[in-house]
Amino acid sequence: MSQAEISLGEWEKSVLLAHEREMLGLYVSDHPLHGAERALAQLTDRSIAALLNDERADSTVATIGGLITSVQRKTTKQGSSWAIITLEDLEGSVEIMVFPQTYLPVSTSLVEDVVVVVRGRVDRSDDDGVRVVALDVTLPDLSEAASGPMRLTMPATRCIPPLVDKLKEVLGGHPGTTEVHLHLTGGVSTTVLRLDDKLRVTPSSSLYGDLKALLGPTCLN
Repeated sequence: MSQAEISLGEWEKSVLLAHEREMLGLYVSDHPLHGAERALAQLTDRSIAALLNDERADSTVATIGGLITSVQRKTTKQGSSWAIITLEDLEGSVEIMVFPQTYLPVSTSLVEDVVVVVRGRVDRSDDDGVRVVALDVTLPDLSEAASGPMRLTMPATRCIPPLVDKLKEVLGGHPGTTEVHLHLTGGVSTTVLRLDDKLRVTPSSSLYGDLKALLGPTCLN
């Protein structure tokens, strides 16, 4: 079989994407984070694009997640290892400074094409743009990222008509096929409501941001 006859179907997705990144510098046929948006959003408080666009975020602590697309390993004058990584989600990318104390426990995990969650301090002091100084780096479990309904949680006492109307408006703005379950917590019991099929959604970073703004940062936990 000639090279021209090789079908893309013969390539594993991860291998194909790795070749695209290596040869072209970007993903063309797909993105490794597709299907993992919901699970990643539950572990973060904003997308990278939201962080970059929020000028008030300087010196605040944010939690973001994404794919490592480059790693520059460094050494301090004292001989301690650290790294600069580029983190990319479906909306943007940002440089992360991982200094020695944070770097040491995760040094072997900081490689290209690995998904990580970073809690760090936003730094806008550099003329080159926004950077994040990592305070903590973790490797999330995304094994169930693409399965099951989207779960929302809030106290039962907040389930009043004005908020319910706003929730319907938010969900209606992101129509799709994913079922939504609303968990109403109260004392030792939890009531689970399966929302109407008309309120099925398409999971996305913008949807998660709207939900967290309305229901609170832990509503997707």
